[in-house]
Order: sequence, then structure tokens, then C-alpha cells
Amino acid sequence: MSSPPSPHLGPRLHATLPGTGGQIGPQLTDFEVEELPAYLPSGEGEHLYVFVEKRGVAAGDLLRIVARAAGVPERDVGSAGMKDKHGVTRQWLSLPRGARPPQDWALPPELSVLQSSRHGNKLRTGHLRGNRFRVRLTGVPAEGVAAAQRLVEALRTTGFANYFGAQRFGRGAENLARAIDWLERGMPPLGPRTRFFRKLYPSVLQAEVFNRYATRRLALDPTRLLSGEVVRLEGAGSSFVVEDAAREQPRLDARDLHLTGPMPGPRMKAAQGAALELERAVLAELALSDAVLEALYSLVDGTRRDLLVRPVELEVQPSGAGLEVRFCLPPGAYATQLIAELTGSLPERELRD
Repeated sequence: MSSPPSPHLGPRLHATLPGTGGQIGPQLTDFEVEELPAYLPSGEGEHLYVFVEKRGVAAGDLLRIVARAAGVPERDVGSAGMKDKHGVTRQWLSLPRGARPPQDWALPPELSVLQSSRHGNKLRTGHLRGNRFRVRLTGVPAEGVAAAQRLVEALRTTGFANYFGAQRFGRGAENLARAIDWLERGMPPLGPRTRFFRKLYPSVLQAEVFNRYATRRLALDPTRLLSGEVVRLEGAGSSFVVEDAAREQPRLDARDLHLTGPMPGPRMKAAQGAALELERAVLAELALSDAVLEALYSLVDGTRRDLLVRPVELEVQPSGAGLEVRFCLPPGAYATQLIAELTGSLPERELRD
């Protein structure tokens, strides 16, 4: 591909409502994340579990540093999810039999172990209920407080678009072009971190497809079902294709169903009808070669992702000359997308990194 596409970050769902203005504060403590685990370690088992806090450390660097300190291969360090670099984040990691005990680790000052225990299995991606956030906005004008209350009601009722944020596309938004080039060239070796990139690059392309589909689908009215689209059942991971939109509409109104978008792969549940045409339009827009698609399908299973997220425990309060925002999100949802809905613009730190 001679001219790779730029990442699509999507518009605000509530663009008709004025934002609060302001931005995430400059201090690491202005953005805090705490993982909500799917389970706590039992206290017994061959795997060492550690609850770690990092300040201004990238997710990949965290795994590398902890693996070195514990004397184990990086691939054997388990985590439920990746956490933002710019902020204070707390999460569980697991380490295999033979790992040095935490009291023997030599860690940099920006990393610390808050708690340790043991468990019977390795921690895997997705082993979490969600994440709890505390974000402080600075530079908020006086009228921003009133705007925040209107937006909070909209977010509680409708939610926000579940876009992948700019973090997924890397510094300078270069990961999409790199991913397409790498897949096009048949996945050439990348050096010591090949395992990391074999996971990252396919996910970047999946994210781009999803973001573009989300914009197209949400523009059609997210309160009405589309014939042939795939919906997820509330409280379950199971999904089905909507064959009769009128019959299923009351279930969407009652929030028993959730709209989903494509994360391409051979095991992704396929849409039909009008929804399938939307997905095909997105792929045509990207103009991906057969080589790219074949390589992508060889590396990922594919899945569906909810198009909308409704934050839980969302509260916005004045804090000095700004606002403090507290909320919980499900796994995979980007806090910066919620903040973009509130402020009315993409956070500056997301554009930088």
C-alpha cells in the first residue's frame, strides 16, 4: 500500500452537548487506574501473584522490568490487561514457579509491590472485571461545571462510543502504517520483542476496522436495530444475528441486547444483510490487500466488541480550578474516550503519545 490510512479515532457521540473544556492534568496523579480483578489470589498455588503500582511506566516496560527482577522469562509473566503509561496504575501480575520473592527484587523507584500472594493458575488477558479511574481535569472554565452535569446524565443513559483510543495506534499514530506494512511483507522477524509485535500489530488493524465501523453504525441511530447485525446478550458473552429487527427492538430498548462491531478474524461471528454491507464498506475503504488479510487471519481468532459503553459509578465533582471525574469501565474500554466526551476534545496527552 503506497499511502497507508491514518487512524480513525471517531467523533463524540454527544457532539450536540457542549463539553466542559479543560484537559487531563499534567501530574501523574491526575490520572489513576486500579484494576478490578475477576478473582483474588487464593493464597495457595505455584504461581506468585503481585499487586504492583507503576508511575509513568509503559505496560511493556513493566513486564520486562518485573521479569528481570524476578529472574523469569518475560513471556511467563501474566497480566489481565495493559495499563496507561502516563498515570499512576495498580494491577495484578503473576509469575511462574521459581520466581524470586518480591523482597529480593531490585526495582526502579517508579515501581513498587503493594501486595503479594499465590494462586493456582497464571493470570491471563481478560481476567478482570474492569478498571476504576480517578481523573482530574484542569483548565476548566466556570461554565464547564454545568456542562458536566448534562453530560453525566447523557453518559449514564446512553453511554459513549467504545472506540479504541489513540494509545492503540502508538506515538505519532504510526502503528497502523507499521502494522499494514509488516503484515503485507509476510510478518518478517522483528527481533527480541517479536512476540509482543505479533500480538500488537494485528490488534492495531482490528482496532482500525472496528473504529471505522462504529462511526458508520452509530451515525445510523444506535437506538434502532439494524437487520443482520450481531448483538450481545446482557450479562453474557454469547451473541446472535438479528433476523427480525422489529421483534428484537424491545430487548434493545430494555438494554437486554448490546450492539457490536467487527474485530476481524476467522472465528468472528459474521453479520448479515445491511450490517454486513457496512462491514464490507469499511474494508473497501481501507483497501487492504489479500496478503494483509491472510496474514491477519493467521494470527487472530477474531471477535465482536460492544459499540457503546455505559460507565458505572460515574461522578463529577469540582476540584480546585478543575473537575475530578470518578468512574468504572469494563475491560478494554478507554477512559480517554469518556474524557473526550466530557471535555469536548481529544485529550492532549493522548495526541502526544
